[in-house]
Amino acid sequence: MNMDITQRFGELLTLGADTPAVGADGVWDTWGDIARLRGTLHDLLAEIPPEAAIGVICRNSPEVIEVFVALLAEHRVVFTLHDLQPDKALAEEIAEKRPAAVLATETDLLRPGVRESIESSGLVGIAVSRGGAARLGVRRRPAPGFAVLTGDVAVSLKSSGTTGPPKRIELSYPALSASIDAVERHHSKDGAPVRAALRSGVTIQMLSLAHTSALQTVCTTLAQGRRLVVLPRFEPVPWAKAVRENQVVTTGLPPAAVKMLLDSDVPADWLSSLKAVRAGSAPLPAEVAEQFEARFGVPVLRAYGATEFQGIASWTLKDHKAHGADKRGAVGRVHPGVEVRVVSPETGEAVPNGEQGVLEVRSAGREDKGWVRTSDLARVDDDGFLWIEGRVDGAINRGGFKIDPDEVAAALRTHPDVRDAAVVPADDPRLGQVPVAAVELSTKDKVTGEDLRGWVRERLEPFKVPAQVAVVDALPRTAAMKADRQAILALLGR
Repeated sequence: MNMDITQRFGELLTLGADTPAVGADGVWDTWGDIARLRGTLHDLLAEIPPEAAIGVICRNSPEVIEVFVALLAEHRVVFTLHDLQPDKALAEEIAEKRPAAVLATETDLLRPGVRESIESSGLVGIAVSRGGAARLGVRRRPAPGFAVLTGDVAVSLKSSGTTGPPKRIELSYPALSASIDAVERHHSKDGAPVRAALRSGVTIQMLSLAHTSALQTVCTTLAQGRRLVVLPRFEPVPWAKAVRENQVVTTGLPPAAVKMLLDSDVPADWLSSLKAVRAGSAPLPAEVAEQFEARFGVPVLRAYGATEFQGIASWTLKDHKAHGADKRGAVGRVHPGVEVRVVSPETGEAVPNGEQGVLEVRSAGREDKGWVRTSDLARVDDDGFLWIEGRVDGAINRGGFKIDPDEVAAALRTHPDVRDAAVVPADDPRLGQVPVAAVELSTKDKVTGEDLRGWVRERLEPFKVPAQVAVVDALPRTAAMKADRQAILALLGR
């Protein structure tokens, strides 16, 4: 491994006090601003041990992105808290997980129950803004029993990603550094290490910071000394304007956003500065990528990753020019420092190139983990290109957000009038898949599908709310008494 993320950010913070780093709404914060924030957080967290979890409510905003950089430069443990979850769930997670300190914007600290949860749990609360940070109250150290993470953890984030149902994934500093180093080498002209330097390139960030793709975008872009334009969410026209105004050359674009742009009236010449867009976080059909390229004249470089490893494989512009036609549908070649193999789901033995099986991954920075089995069906060809061809498990991929259908069904079953519920994936032209549900009631009360969607919305993140809920007399089942997916989809008109 040829780079260390703490060292890299530390070097960059000394290079250009007046150089723009993170911007939004036409206002840029500089590397000097981030350096000052780092100093402020160093003082505010001085009485908290380095292995203690530091909670960050991950609103996609410049100040929170700058907090990430400052904490990683301080070699702290970043414990992500999803800003999209309901107020009550967020407050309960803080009380349950007990990170030693919670850093958030004033907007998030004022959410019902959040500040109360921090204070009643004896934690240190810190409000961050585009100008600094300030402690809530006078508490300087957390009460005993706060969360401590060993193993040189850089970031702890919740994922329901490639390797199974929802869980906490802890990325170590060596693993995060190796992932960024691998991406840099993969896309460099000669595969050489990238030195710390301030560069003029611009990338657009518009995904939730609790999502692994956003974490990689933020860390890779800023570790390369490039600038980051922050949009609160993806919308075709504001995104295209940001490309045009900042003359963006390459940036990420989730598959759902690719489809939304195709459905928009954005002029092609607004994207004329782009040499390529990188599409990861969810499967992107080859024909959709080709439609985008035909309309906008911009190559789509597909990518594949997982929370545990960040990037695993991706296309480079060089490979796209040479193999874009004959490797249609692949997610690119494996990054340096990453190994993959495809094994038989029955025997666990490696299968020959070209045969489908279950994908396993091993990477630099995670040598102690050995081969990690994913939930993806894949194949690798003789030229080292990787194809992802489905999933072993039943996770629903909603525009890059992975959803465990059992978690959503369990939330529906907590409703006092619900006897049973089943959640299944339905095809969606924009997002790829969405969760839909059928529910069997235990009472004759007039509970509607919209009532039940609201029930889930109060308990889970918005992307987990079923797009449609059908109230049925009895759940359709197979001969094995499992919920019949096709029958449920038919009931919903899908």
